[in-house]
Amino acid sequence: MTTQRWIAVFRKDLQSEVRTRYGITTLALFVVTVVSLLAYSTAEEPLGKPIVAGVIWILMFFTAMSGLGRGFMSEEERGTSLYLRLSAPTSSVYWGKLAGNVVFSILSNLALIALLLVLMPLVQVGSLPLLLAIIILGSFGLASVVTIISAIVAKAGARNALLPVLSFPLLLPLVMPGIQATLMALAGLTLADAWGDVSFMIAHTGIVTVVSWLVFGVLWEE
Repeated sequence: MTTQRWIAVFRKDLQSEVRTRYGITTLALFVVTVVSLLAYSTAEEPLGKPIVAGVIWILMFFTAMSGLGRGFMSEEERGTSLYLRLSAPTSSVYWGKLAGNVVFSILSNLALIALLLVLMPLVQVGSLPLLLAIIILGSFGLASVVTIISAIVAKAGARNALLPVLSFPLLLPLVMPGIQATLMALAGLTLADAWGDVSFMIAHTGIVTVVSWLVFGVLWEE
């Protein structure tokens, strides 16, 4: 029954986004605009791999801030949070919201990387499978942090401003090894070479997800 409930919350969020297209449009416009401007500004100048790795994670960070915080905020704006509290267990709400953010994060970041490689052909990727694995793992980590922070700031008046401010300290331990692992993927190194950073990303994501699940009940019921 609990499994069915969190899937129902996940489906509700997907159907809501497909119907309103607010989050999808915001993410698409941000990704296309930023990557296009970056490609235009660099023109035919090749960028160093450290710069490319940093740019990728900067784009992923702001993509998460612009599109992944809508889950709990939209419930408060539409006045449907009370109905959600009554109709689904607390854990189901958390896992359903997290699943929705993970899906949107992975899709938007994969689209970002694809567009970046198309519009900036001078960017060379030495190990594409490793890069994709890092992007997917980083997307999961970004979604886990943004999900719990958006639940915290959903009722605040300046929630759009608070979201990136409160998210950044929690995301810093994910972003720093993520940049290093991305740099190794661009350089053509293997998973074994990047395993130290990748394992740190996995540990950070797991800890944030579990702790968020444990404290979410207190946040959601208040």
